[in-house]
Amino acid sequence: MTLIPPASEEALSSEHLTRNLGRRTASGGIIAFCAQALILLTQFGYMALMARLLQPDDFGLVAMAASATAFVGVFADLGLSMVTIQRKEVDHDTVSALFFVNLAVGFALMPLTWLMAPVATWLFNDPRVFHLVLILAIAIPITAAGAQHKALLIRNMRWMSLHGVNLGSLVCGCAVGVAMAWGWHFEYWSLAGATLTTALVGTIGQWILSPWRPTKVANWKNARSAISFGINYSGSQFTNYINRQSDNVLVGWKSGPNELGFYTRAYSLFMLPMTLISGPIGSVIIPMLSRLQTQPDKWARTYLSAMRLTLMINTILCILITINAQEIVEIVYGENWSKSGTILMILSLSLITSISGQFGGWALISLGRARELFVFSIFSSLIRFALFLFAIQWGAPGVAIAWCITSWVFTPVLWLYATRDTELRFKDLVKASSLFFSAYIGLVGFFHFWNSIGHSVDVLSLLTEGGLVLKSTIMVAIYGVFVVAPYRFAGSMLGDMRLFLDKDVPKGA
Repeated sequence: MTLIPPASEEALSSEHLTRNLGRRTASGGIIAFCAQALILLTQFGYMALMARLLQPDDFGLVAMAASATAFVGVFADLGLSMVTIQRKEVDHDTVSALFFVNLAVGFALMPLTWLMAPVATWLFNDPRVFHLVLILAIAIPITAAGAQHKALLIRNMRWMSLHGVNLGSLVCGCAVGVAMAWGWHFEYWSLAGATLTTALVGTIGQWILSPWRPTKVANWKNARSAISFGINYSGSQFTNYINRQSDNVLVGWKSGPNELGFYTRAYSLFMLPMTLISGPIGSVIIPMLSRLQTQPDKWARTYLSAMRLTLMINTILCILITINAQEIVEIVYGENWSKSGTILMILSLSLITSISGQFGGWALISLGRARELFVFSIFSSLIRFALFLFAIQWGAPGVAIAWCITSWVFTPVLWLYATRDTELRFKDLVKASSLFFSAYIGLVGFFHFWNSIGHSVDVLSLLTEGGLVLKSTIMVAIYGVFVVAPYRFAGSMLGDMRLFLDKDVPKGA
């Protein structure tokens, strides 16, 4: 019989998860938002500094190597972290089994990634990619070693610990990257050094802050069904990788590292609202919805409230990025990166749909329907890749247009697919999002029309950021009057917020 440490038993306990669930989720959302804001500020400072220390070619090279390592690394977790987060009950044997599977797969995938280095070198026709792949592959087992500890921090809603580790590891990684680029002139190797440092410090921090420790597995029975769920979820993550990396591969293959450098920098800014708002909210909503999966009415109401609150905050960011794309790129990266501004402007037209597509994933994952998410992601990835392949003849801007088109098509299809056999209906999601979609289309259209007829608000050309501030101020004022105020005074916003601040979740709700 295996002795289970008392601290590990406590870390696996789920009784406390349904007590004050609303308050836990609300506090988690606030902590996640604040932590993510600090993380983004750190990343912005890091990117702005590195963009001035390095060349687009350096970023393109690392993106090429990362395409190969991410291709293999997406399987390192096998979706087993989400099993620990999503399951209503987990036991020590199951989590220990998942830990050892994670670790074994991570160490097996590292040499497999090394074997892909010659393929990546041949594909991108650049010998520098070979050694970058070898080094970046080391991060795969390092990350796998902390996967279950991180999952338990999320499951137990220990948001301060979780985001403290995320921020601390990022700061350490950025410090190493800047030191390597500035002090020792390691060029593209400084980006690789930052990646490895972030992974290592993150895993060490997760082990320190999570009291759970793996032991010998006495019974693998429960782990088998958990692994089945994880494989399906991992499959959907792999196809998501195809969505997120196939554009990088095609741009790098067709146009080289310089063009890819412009594209990846634009894409990183494009991901800003998802990173700042949707990511933190999703990280707290998925555990909450998973706890409510046996209470379908409460689950559906919580889901729609989360959707409206997420869109209320994200829509304003989407509009800001879309109307100020060129100015944002020049402020963050400098004038030499103006081509990234054009790409960002195109990508940003799909921001609101890219964010809204995540809501379908929330529903399927929280209900344990990972296989359905996998099936949908297969078809969407194949279609998107085919369109990328057609659009690459127009370079990075053509690929950005292809991303935009597919995002507007796939989002409503995923909503329809995810709401089958649930308390939610497709029209519920359309109704919840209509105010925000209308605001996005109306305000973006208004500013583009204003500029096209020669009445641009950027009359002070001496300071680019002056135009950005003025346009943004006008937009925020209009958004507040025509979107936030109706949402607030109709009682919808307070009702949605109240749902998260409920002291307890009624058992019969």
